[in-house]
Amino acid sequence: MFLDAILRRLPGLGPRGVAGWDGALITMFLTLLGFITGTLIGLTGTGGGVLLTPLLLLFTPYPAVVIIGTDIINGAVTKLVGVLEHRRLGQVHWRLASFLVMGSVPGTLGGILFVRLLKAHLVATQLDHVLRTMLAVTLVGVSLFLPFVRNGRSAIRRAMPDFNSRSDGLKLAAIGAAVGFMVAVTSIGSGSLLMIFLLLVVPLPLGELVGTDILFGLVTMAVAGSLHLWMGHFSGGLFLRLVAGALPGVILGSRLTRLIPERYSSWVFSILYFTLGARLLVG
Repeated sequence: MFLDAILRRLPGLGPRGVAGWDGALITMFLTLLGFITGTLIGLTGTGGGVLLTPLLLLFTPYPAVVIIGTDIINGAVTKLVGVLEHRRLGQVHWRLASFLVMGSVPGTLGGILFVRLLKAHLVATQLDHVLRTMLAVTLVGVSLFLPFVRNGRSAIRRAMPDFNSRSDGLKLAAIGAAVGFMVAVTSIGSGSLLMIFLLLVVPLPLGELVGTDILFGLVTMAVAGSLHLWMGHFSGGLFLRLVAGALPGVILGSRLTRLIPERYSSWVFSILYFTLGARLLVG
């Protein structure tokens, strides 16, 4: 297959490196991936883990746990810039974000403990397979829900949460905890899964949802990334190449939120996520 042919040509990017492209071409390739995903993060709140992680798994020889950890740290840095841009545009709902973050921290810690448990009971190849499978299933699930939710076809009635209500606060914290767990384990969730929840239950303008989602992702990924770094799930070379493209990309994407109708991208994202998830499942 085409992807397999490219994978065989990739050079020594990690412990299973093979002969192929030179260093300059590797840097260009990874920086371009970072730029594309950074632009998508700024524009839609999603595109980081849900796109970059599976592409790195398919195109580079790094272990899954290293790709996930490095991508989370890259996502934290990228989302910091995204938050600053969306804050400047007045597109961050701080009260909503605070309830989501309240749940995300314990959820993220639970996800890291789950990864440690897997590492303690599985050999490296088994761990790689489990993480790839979880990532693939999440991708396929997101691909099936995304276009219907983003195009307003959900039957769920939306009402603005009452931030003074204990029950509404607990619901938002529970959403944050579930998404935080998925971010820690797969690097997916801070954009794609949370945006689906927000679009289902919170009737805010899309730009404000994206800005709030990016703020949530910043906190969640900072916590998860620091713990992955402590566990050694990080590649400095991979991170620098990705972040070099991601930072200008997220600035561009943030400024495009007011120019590009979001409805045009939903089906494209859905098809892409499904393809990547299916490829990981069969590969």
